[in-house]
Amino acid sequence: LDRAIQCGLNAPNHKKTEPVKFKRLLSPTSTTTALAQIAYQVKLRKNPTCENNQRLAQRKFDKWNTIPGFLVALVSGQPNQQQEQPQEELSLSSNNNKNNDDTNDKFETLPFVGPSTERQLEDYAATCAAIQNIMLSLHAEGVGSKWATGPVIRTRAFRSLIKAQPDEMVVGLLMVGYPQRIPKPPRRLKSMEELLEDL
Repeated sequence: LDRAIQCGLNAPNHKKTEPVKFKRLLSPTSTTTALAQIAYQVKLRKNPTCENNQRLAQRKFDKWNTIPGFLVALVSGQPNQQQEQPQEELSLSSNNNKNNDDTNDKFETLPFVGPSTERQLEDYAATCAAIQNIMLSLHAEGVGSKWATGPVIRTRAFRSLIKAQPDEMVVGLLMVGYPQRIPKPPRRLKSMEELLEDL
């Protein structure tokens, strides 16, 4: 994993801003258990009264608890990532979830706040390049990885767990481990000939 991270840090970035930061979580620790608990709570909030959803949330918790390692990729210098939801959205959420209280707010998904300047966009792209380098390095060593985004990484609970600063955007959560089986590459919808034009 150290070698893969070094490959990530060697990804190009414009103006040499070096905006990428990584947080490593190796299982089993109280931190990775807390991460699995966040994933459980986020899944549960989709429909907390549905019995099937409770089962699916527990399955997610159990699955995340078996993952050997996680790597969080962040990019700094971004717009404030901890902005509050509009009050009317919070009210609607409270009405839809009668079990909602202040202690559960940390599991609500924060609004998406993307790059707003050219520099921020370039730094975000540099972080994506770093993640790809890491995944390719891990693959070369026979280690599997999954680049996860979604609601878990945009909760206050997750940001607090990884000690993210307000200007740090979480670009991805990499799940790392040795695969039980190697999946077939997904079939592309478009061929290279459709996407490449010689001028």
